[in-house]
Amino acid sequence: MKSRNILVGLVIAQALFFSCTGYRQFKFTEYKVNRIDIQGNKLISKEDLRTNIPGLKESYARIFSPKTYVFFEAKRKLKDSLGKSPALIQLFNTPNPSLNKPYLDITKEAIYKYYRNNGFLKNEVFLRIDTINKSDKLVNVTFNIDENTLSTFSKKDSFLVDNPQLGKKIDAYYAKESVIANNDRLNLELLKKEKDNISHYLKNQGYFYFSTEAVGLKLNDLQDTSLLRVGIIYKIPDFKEENTNRLYDRLFRFGKASFVNNQYTDSSNIGVLNTTALSKLITFKEGDLYSVDQLNQSLQNIYASDQFKSVSIKFDTSSTRVFPKVELVPNEKFNFSSELGGSVFRGIPGPFLTNSFKVRRVFSSLDYLDFSARIGFEAQAGFINTDQARKNLEVNLSTTLNFPKLFLPTNIKQQLGSLYASQTQIGFGYDYINRPEYLRTNFKIFQRYQWRKSPFKTFQFSLVDLNILNTNYPETATASAFKSYLEELRLQGNNLYRSFNPSFVSSIHFTYAYRSFLPSNELQAGESFQIGLESGGSTLNLIGSKKITFIENMLGSDQNIQFYRFLRFNFDYRKYKMLGLHRKSQVAFKFIGGLAYAYGEENDYQLPYEKNFFIGGPSSLRAWKPRRLGPGAYNSITNLIEQPGSILLESSVEYRFRMFQLFGTMNGAFFIDAGNIWTFANSKGEKDGYFAFDNFYNQIAVGTGFGLRWDFSYFLLRLDLATKVINPAKPVNEKWVLSKTSFSSGENPIEFNIGIGYPF
Repeated sequence: MKSRNILVGLVIAQALFFSCTGYRQFKFTEYKVNRIDIQGNKLISKEDLRTNIPGLKESYARIFSPKTYVFFEAKRKLKDSLGKSPALIQLFNTPNPSLNKPYLDITKEAIYKYYRNNGFLKNEVFLRIDTINKSDKLVNVTFNIDENTLSTFSKKDSFLVDNPQLGKKIDAYYAKESVIANNDRLNLELLKKEKDNISHYLKNQGYFYFSTEAVGLKLNDLQDTSLLRVGIIYKIPDFKEENTNRLYDRLFRFGKASFVNNQYTDSSNIGVLNTTALSKLITFKEGDLYSVDQLNQSLQNIYASDQFKSVSIKFDTSSTRVFPKVELVPNEKFNFSSELGGSVFRGIPGPFLTNSFKVRRVFSSLDYLDFSARIGFEAQAGFINTDQARKNLEVNLSTTLNFPKLFLPTNIKQQLGSLYASQTQIGFGYDYINRPEYLRTNFKIFQRYQWRKSPFKTFQFSLVDLNILNTNYPETATASAFKSYLEELRLQGNNLYRSFNPSFVSSIHFTYAYRSFLPSNELQAGESFQIGLESGGSTLNLIGSKKITFIENMLGSDQNIQFYRFLRFNFDYRKYKMLGLHRKSQVAFKFIGGLAYAYGEENDYQLPYEKNFFIGGPSSLRAWKPRRLGPGAYNSITNLIEQPGSILLESSVEYRFRMFQLFGTMNGAFFIDAGNIWTFANSKGEKDGYFAFDNFYNQIAVGTGFGLRWDFSYFLLRLDLATKVINPAKPVNEKWVLSKTSFSSGENPIEFNIGIGYPF
């Protein structure tokens, strides 16, 4: 009611003001644009046109009349010319523009070119100016568009290449590497990308001086005069400038690389560049054909050593050789950083301090040693009384020694071939947690090999990953209640108690990851795939007792030390496809799975708790609480207990689309999630959670919902509202629960999920 009264007051005040003599007698001195309209567009939206063409960004249709805006514009000009301050009323500070026919013609041409660049080669644009009232000098502008038919690439292309040897290279590129596919919508931006790709491809074949200026791409309008199916004429060379380098078709080989220290300040800890060590990071050999990718790969290897602030390159050339000269600016030997922060949980502040110290060139000219320490005194919910918050002390210490090479036998490294940013890491860590319920420590030793075969293919292999975990309980009522809680879970089939028993967990693991794009908040097409293999307790197979005596003696616990033997496999596949004429919406698909099998009879065929699979939560099945779904058709009596499993199947499909601008980009999403976890029949869990080939598909959980993604470029805030569709924990005839959705805490309440970044 209050806002309504304010609006009525504004209308009355406006009517009184506009009835004054000065406003009534005010006349336009020149024609003004009342509105700019777009008509005739079908396949390209008005939003796209207004976004991409400056002259169409505003429609100029406003709340008040154009006369109001122009009247205040004249008032402001008068005050400014007299040196007075601008008018206080800023509501009318964007007047309607003057009619400018040459500028409108430029906008018309921009619309035509935009349509042509997007495949409408025969589009036509008509400009119409309608006078509303000659006495008021006010006009409406309309751009009427005849899109005509959309053209596509036919791939019936012609080639005009002067050098026969170069022509064979172009044929090879065209057959496998071309970015233009048959039946693709004609897009002139793709022609520019095709030229860039041809240049890059040939620079990898030894053509050092080949550039995009040598490539001519022209639409072939002779084969199909209707321009519905358009081929391309490839012409090489096609130089437009007189002074362009004409050595485009000459092959070059690498000469010897040299290194230059570009450190201008006098610093005693920099030292002299070790050219022998640096040469080992170079992936090409003297005499190899020039390759821009090999060169970039070498520079990345040097930069990944973390010894240099900057890495740049210059070239000296002879008639047949390219001599790279790598200029380096070394980093300081010592680096220290410290961060003080905090969190708030249920109104309780929790400070933390993180320190890191890096020492370079410890044992060689290219290694570095990382020390990090984090101390936090933060609040968390209690295990027993989850509505109570307590402060917990957590300390994390780690040390890692990094070498920019793989310490592997020579024959294995030769089989791996040239690599990007290869690295060997050796380290150890110590974690300490002090909660009212328990005191927990974890001492770990690890070794890792990391390398990349390309910017998109990453490998990691670890021969040593040892963890020694121990838990002590204080003599308090809270600790006693927690131990009783763990025992209660054990009787229900939940093996959380194993996480708090003294344990020795060792494993060998391998991970391969492929990603066809760089991670970004921007919607983009691509796919990713990751596979992981892990063998736990492998060396215990060589010991009859399946235990290591000195580990038991070191822990000195009155409990039996758990030694685990297990195998674990997991995979993760994701696909992203752009939709729409301008590829502004996206369908994202995820399918992940896993299998973990404990074969240690001495541990009742149980996995370390951290090696189980879990499902549910903001980045999983969003209609269930985090890690609470399953296993199988098991119906837990409470949702406070995490549900582990040995078998995982999970999939999601999400349609993402743009909505509007609000201090960033607001995007929307519709999604469907499906999946579950199961246990093996030899486990100690409930039979409802066992996996069976003839019945597992009846236990697939399904959820759906709608989400908002607020994209601020530097980070993305996400809100998802999800509801269950099929609940496998329900009886056979009651699994469909979508109709029981409610915002209250009923049988199928809507789950609210808040997160940072996309769920996948």
